[in-house]
Amino acid sequence: MGYVTKNLMENEEVRYQTKMHKIIFFTPLIYFILAYLFNLVPCGENEAMGCDIKEIILAVITIIAVLSLIVRLIKYIFTEFAITSRRIIHKTGFIRRETWELLLSKVESVQVDQGIFARIIGYGVIDVSGTGGSKDPVKLIRRPLEFRMKAQEEIEKVQSNIKSNESSTDRTEESHEDSSEEKLTKLKELFDKELINEDEYNQKRQEVIDSI
Repeated sequence: MGYVTKNLMENEEVRYQTKMHKIIFFTPLIYFILAYLFNLVPCGENEAMGCDIKEIILAVITIIAVLSLIVRLIKYIFTEFAITSRRIIHKTGFIRRETWELLLSKVESVQVDQGIFARIIGYGVIDVSGTGGSKDPVKLIRRPLEFRMKAQEEIEKVQSNIKSNESSTDRTEESHEDSSEEKLTKLKELFDKELINEDEYNQKRQEVIDSI
């Protein structure tokens, strides 16, 4: 169970989740290929390079490749980027964890930055901005256009719900005002017909006004 799933609020659901693209492993791959090719270089007394020097250089390249792979593997495994029914959530890191989240109702834009190579491979940079400023861009994200589309769909749902609730509140207030007007009209009719006295009329009238 990941960070996003563990930290969902009540009645909140994950709508879409993505991870970093495997292009993140491109750098360690280059180092491993370089180490392999360097290992093919001949060495010895009659060669331009001694075997001791070759082994040292090969060891350095291999260590760099392994460390680079470990760092990127940790980042790949422990990075989460998700859209829920209420928020956009980003989390990265294992020991030193960094997270940010933004309510869908506060999101102003979700922008995607992709070069030609990134479009071909299928990764990009996502920049989420909202009320109060923008969050740090999330780089090397897999299927960024699909993520933006899902985010926009959920944002529209949230905004639609907010408008619906506002309309419902307005209708309730209007209905309450109409009901109060009807009560005042009936009270006036009863008073005009002398079915209630002036004190009773003023008392009931004030009660209706106070309830508005």
